Amino acid sequence: MSFENPGGLRADAARNRAAIIEAAGAVFRRDGAAASLEEIARVAKVGSATLHRRFPSRQSLLDAVFLDDVIRLCDEGREIASTVPAAEALWHWLGRVAVHCAADDALSKLIRGGAATATSRGESFALLQETGETLMQSAVTAGSARADIPIGELLLLVNAIADAAAGAGGDVLRLLAVIREGAKPR
Repeated sequence: MSFENPGGLRADAARNRAAIIEAAGAVFRRDGAAASLEEIARVAKVGSATLHRRFPSRQSLLDAVFLDDVIRLCDEGREIASTVPAAEALWHWLGRVAVHCAADDALSKLIRGGAATATSRGESFALLQETGETLMQSAVTAGSARADIPIGELLLLVNAIADAAAGAGGDVLRLLAVIREGAKPR
């Protein structure tokens, strides 16, 4: 669980919050947005009141799960940056983002369908851009990406690829390879 301890919660409260988010992610992936909150509390091994105290609405829980997924992808990006050559790191991470977004589970379908609030989407996109920008600068320096293509545009293309591939059963990584070819320096 990569979710930070927001608002300086007590250690037990922070653990409960993280357990709820992890359980909600699993249950939302399986059952979709209408998943039983009582089932989420049971899987998280907390009481229903604890879940509702931490997340006063279903939407607030969905947003926390979406944000946690993005934080995990950003953590992966930093790990990739430290273990994969700079010329490959951006593309490796964008592949992870694309595969994650195109996953055939209920949560990914909700994300593609825009179920997160505008605030959550904005915060998530900003985190992805921050991670991507670091990887992009390294890729430009290594000669594997053009400097005139902003990371935000690449992320939008990745999202479009994930959406298209998920709907048509396309190969996300093959489609990303086409984008990579167009993003190579001339």
